[in-house]
Amino acid sequence: MSSKRRRIAVAAAAALALAAPLVAKVADAATTPKSENSTVDTAAAASFTPAQVLAGVKKNMTTPKKVNSKPHINTQTRAKNVNVFQVTSGVFAYTSSMAIDTDGSDSDHDPDHQGQTTFQDSNGKALGAHHVPFYVLGDDCWDRKSPCPHFFFKEHNIKGRQFALMFYKGKCIGSIFGDTQTANDQTTSDNDSRELGEASVKAAQLLGIPSSGTTGGVDNGVTVVILSGASWVVNGTNSNLNAKAQAMVTKALNTLGTSMGL
Repeated sequence: MSSKRRRIAVAAAAALALAAPLVAKVADAATTPKSENSTVDTAAAASFTPAQVLAGVKKNMTTPKKVNSKPHINTQTRAKNVNVFQVTSGVFAYTSSMAIDTDGSDSDHDPDHQGQTTFQDSNGKALGAHHVPFYVLGDDCWDRKSPCPHFFFKEHNIKGRQFALMFYKGKCIGSIFGDTQTANDQTTSDNDSRELGEASVKAAQLLGIPSSGTTGGVDNGVTVVILSGASWVVNGTNSNLNAKAQAMVTKALNTLGTSMGL
């Protein structure tokens, strides 16, 4: 389970310039990493740029395609104004904050750091927030109803280590579903399964977002696009899950671009 606090934010640097008018960059993501410190450029293989895909996603984030009937909570600001949309078949998107999840097998000075994550790597080890870019969803249906009035991942063929694209200020990365929020209704940002808007230290670093567990994060502007189904579950270990997630970015961009008719 994960713990959060409110954060403040700055935005960040560039990796690969793509098409105008929006310059979209894929941070460690329009490239296929061979290791933590070595990358091979594969951007030329992309039929659709991150800018094109993000524009298509936002165009499809409309009321008729909204999945939740009750709004989710922005983890940082506590505003109940976050919605989830099925932008194309089996693909779900939302825009919210990024609070920083420091949990897992990596050590961290965050006083709220916990040694476990809800999901583990393929060897059964807790994910490392400093090595693996992962996002956070609610642990269960806060409403205790079926179907859930809020977006509940188990109702949408989403499992642990499910792949997602994450967009922020012209950058796009690959990430996996790694941790969850519990279902307590609290006035702080801690542990409420209706919250959306948190990701790991590594995800923040790749997107150029301040990644401290105590002072990092941004209040809004992060779009997460989850591709459901078994073929989009990422297998691997803490040492290579980042590389594997980034290697899937081009495939995901092309899949989304085609399915949305861009």
